[in-house]
Amino acid sequence: VLYCSPANEQAATPPERGLLHIWQSAGPSDQFCPERVLLSRPVLQATLGEHHGLLLTQGEYVYSFGELLWRDLSIPVSAPVLEVSLLGKTVVRVAAGGFHCGALSEQGSVYMWGENTAGQCGLTEKVSEPCPVSVVDSEVVPPAVVRVVDLACGREHSLALSSQNELWAWGSGCQLGLVTNTFPVWRPQKVEHLAGRHVIQVACGAYHSLALVRSLPPQNYSTQNTPEKRERGQSPHYTVTEREDTVDDAHYCPLGVELSEVLTGEVSIFKKEGIKQICNSGVSGPYSSSPVCLEEVRLCLETEKKALQGQKSSSLTNINQKGNTAVNRRRSLPGTPTHGSPRRRRPCACRPSSAGRTQASAPEEAGDRLPSLGTEVWSWGRGSEGQLGHGDQLARLQPLCIKSLTGEEVIKVAAGSHHSLALSAQCQVFSWGSNMCGQLGHVNSPVTIPQQAKLSEGLRVWDVSAGQSHSLLLADGDCIQPILLYCGQHQEPMSAQSERSHQNQRSYQRSPNRAESYTVRPTLLPLCMEMGYISSVCSGGQSCAVLADQNVMGFISAIHELASRERHFYCWLSSVRKLLLTPLRNRGETVSLLSFVHLSTLIGRHSTCLSYFLHDVQSRDVTSLPLLTHTEHFLDIYKDGELDLVSLLYWPLQQLHHYSRILLKLAACYDVLTIEYQSLHQGCIQFESLSLSLLRRKKEAETTFLFWKTHCGKHTEVLRLPQRRVVCESSNRSLTLQNAGRFSNHWFILFNDALVHTQFSSHHVYPLTCLWVKPVTEDSSGLYAIKITCPEESFTLVASTPQEKNKWLRSLNQAVDQVLGGGGQGSSPGMTAMSRTASYTFTGEGRFKDAQYTGGWLAGRVHGRGTMKWPDGRTYTGNFKNGLEDGYGECIIPNKVLNKPDTYQGHWKDGKIHGFGKYKYASGEVYEGCFCDGQRHGYGMLSSGKQARTSSSVFIGQWVQDRKTGYGVYDDITKGEKYMGLWLDDQRNGSAVVVTQYGVYYEGTFKENKMSGPGLLVSDDDTAFHGEFSDDWTVNGKVEKNLGSVQWRVEHRAESGWDVHQTSY
Repeated sequence: VLYCSPANEQAATPPERGLLHIWQSAGPSDQFCPERVLLSRPVLQATLGEHHGLLLTQGEYVYSFGELLWRDLSIPVSAPVLEVSLLGKTVVRVAAGGFHCGALSEQGSVYMWGENTAGQCGLTEKVSEPCPVSVVDSEVVPPAVVRVVDLACGREHSLALSSQNELWAWGSGCQLGLVTNTFPVWRPQKVEHLAGRHVIQVACGAYHSLALVRSLPPQNYSTQNTPEKRERGQSPHYTVTEREDTVDDAHYCPLGVELSEVLTGEVSIFKKEGIKQICNSGVSGPYSSSPVCLEEVRLCLETEKKALQGQKSSSLTNINQKGNTAVNRRRSLPGTPTHGSPRRRRPCACRPSSAGRTQASAPEEAGDRLPSLGTEVWSWGRGSEGQLGHGDQLARLQPLCIKSLTGEEVIKVAAGSHHSLALSAQCQVFSWGSNMCGQLGHVNSPVTIPQQAKLSEGLRVWDVSAGQSHSLLLADGDCIQPILLYCGQHQEPMSAQSERSHQNQRSYQRSPNRAESYTVRPTLLPLCMEMGYISSVCSGGQSCAVLADQNVMGFISAIHELASRERHFYCWLSSVRKLLLTPLRNRGETVSLLSFVHLSTLIGRHSTCLSYFLHDVQSRDVTSLPLLTHTEHFLDIYKDGELDLVSLLYWPLQQLHHYSRILLKLAACYDVLTIEYQSLHQGCIQFESLSLSLLRRKKEAETTFLFWKTHCGKHTEVLRLPQRRVVCESSNRSLTLQNAGRFSNHWFILFNDALVHTQFSSHHVYPLTCLWVKPVTEDSSGLYAIKITCPEESFTLVASTPQEKNKWLRSLNQAVDQVLGGGGQGSSPGMTAMSRTASYTFTGEGRFKDAQYTGGWLAGRVHGRGTMKWPDGRTYTGNFKNGLEDGYGECIIPNKVLNKPDTYQGHWKDGKIHGFGKYKYASGEVYEGCFCDGQRHGYGMLSSGKQARTSSSVFIGQWVQDRKTGYGVYDDITKGEKYMGLWLDDQRNGSAVVVTQYGVYYEGTFKENKMSGPGLLVSDDDTAFHGEFSDDWTVNGKVEKNLGSVQWRVEHRAESGWDVHQTSY
């Protein structure tokens, strides 16, 4: 048994979810009465062909109904038959073409059956029962089976979307998008023109195809050469850069095909034999329409050729189509290989499962897995009715981007027999193509470029479907429950025989006929509210279907309310951005848009994600809701723009409370011990907490507005800042300055960032970041005092009553805590932080005058690590203690004379250099040693010269009060002398030894930097001189040698060495 009737599966008590309602679209509008299909299992997906349909129910069961011509059966929708051969295949998605069917398993396998005269089933033989179709990538080494995640079918072709977001096609006609002149295409082939692009969703019309593609990032360019054979996961195609270097308008024929030859002055086309095969290869069967003929292609080419030669419009709707350059072609060219997106390991609300309706995968960002709104719509196939949207009625043999939809944030596309629809994240519907029956929702006909459908004000569409001569829209209205809108053909009732004849006649026609009666604008269908909460719509042929849910325990209504309000919110945000903020920015007004843009983008992606969540009947897991999985991201976005939101927008504040309320309603549907309840409850608490916080800020803003309205004037103008809020003020004399004069007037205003002391027309502003508050213990004086400590002054405030003291003390502490981020280091909540990090600019007289400090503080004094910068360029970075430099620090001191700074690295004490350190002078000298009270003191080394290793001199020894005093070694590298001895006040003084580079050795005493008194001089030949020294290297005395004693006078000359003069025998 290949199929059986599910009569035994009719439900006495139908399920509460996945309810199917179906009706004929062309029936009288006043007799609209959907038929409810009763099954024991919820319907997860419904899809409609020309005269048949498929149902996917819970449990992976597939049912068929309608005119099953490949089996010579006619099955009523009230008793669909089960496809037994698909049992156990774990089917997660079904698709119905004009006269054939397809099914997709969880493992990514494709099963096709039905009419196959054009190869649309991917097999070479007749297919009356579901048979597997292999999608194999033979270009990888080794060949690999492709995992398919979405499927779409037309009249004579089929499209499959792989897990790598690549497109595969088989069947006949230019709607395949394949570079081939051999039809039918019996085996699935990759659409190379979209290779490397991230395809999100596909849709098939009768003889045209649509694809929703993620926009390329600006940096997605590559210059790598394409190898002949590639490894698995790579795509053999031209890179963007390679294409842009060689592509212009002459490289594309009017059919959108890249040409191998370019002829000057003419539009080159494919070889006639190729076109002949393309146009005549289709085999026309009894259930399919005839393919595009050679004459049609020839006329299209001649029309385009004349338009290009005369630079006139080639569109029948007077759309001026000028010659585009290669730069304008960029968005229509495929990008570099992205190797697809990785397989998700868990279901996500923002990406429908394979059982979802028309989205195989939502456009997700790589980082946070929320849907992306940066999309493009590509189309190809026949365009005789303008259904491709390129401004003409020509065919396209390869995918081409519809540029007018770029930037419109399209999230879904749908294809009817001869028209197309696109749904944007802003709930707008764009339609183009045949409008013979009013299916586009406006009066123009035909429409060759996308135009916005005319909807009543307040309607927000979030799902669309297209049939043979009608369109069905699912929208939000005034209430939570969705409503149905219909645009298309209406006709009077007819007999069953005439209706059957009419359907057969329409199935053969290549272009639609104008209907006798149709709607001009989308109209509300009656009784749609009685169907329940509709989650998706479906159209095919002249039939319509919807899936709906009953509201059980408030769960369904809560989800719909959340999604509806979020869509409404995003539409409002988009309007504010377009109508208010963008014009202000264009006029040069200072408007902070960054936080608003971040919020708008988040809400748009979230609303799209919720729409996908509603479509996914099979796995509505509340724990996958973005409000729970991305809670921190939501909270950060709202906190980041809280100032702008409080001052400009009130709706976002309400939206936060709405999140909390909806999550609470959803939590009530679960037991308190379940994971769902815990997640929902935790999310509810977080959003409600932020909501209350922002509402408090709103109240502060309103109080501040009233304060400035009451205290307006030029003297307070300088205090008005957009982000400043009033906390409290003492205009009622509740607070005054201690020991103030009797007739003095003191006014204290506490803002959220500063305490302002106003006396007559002068203002003293004390930033809260550098303000310390301490209550003064009550004494016999009976004063209710509060001591305020600031970096440069301290004063005491006196309150009129104990209650006023407590009020001001609490307000001051809370304001300081808040400005410090909830309390400083080591402080308790509600207490001012004694130790904190803050920035301050000193204004009073002293060492720090006009200096800017950033770093640690303790009770009003700089303390801890910080940086002090003076206006003259001095900079100190290091430790402070009790308001002074203390500990290790680095200091830079400018030297204006030498135009180079002095630098010091070392220890400090009480604001002075003290301890061990290294001082580099601008002159090039370097001292490394001990300091005391800012002077060199103790043991140290001073080297002069550009570098320490090649310096002209080095001193190592003792220092006292910045002078060489005590024992030290001085090495004069330039002279080649080394002094080792005592020093006094930077002069050689006392016993010492000198050694020269000539080998002369001196041992004696120095006085006032010169040799003085008795000494010993030994030359390099061991000749020793004993005598009295009166000057450097001048001695009167005896020389001791083997020949005896002689009186000599010895002088040392730098230019000639030693001069020895005999004075006596």
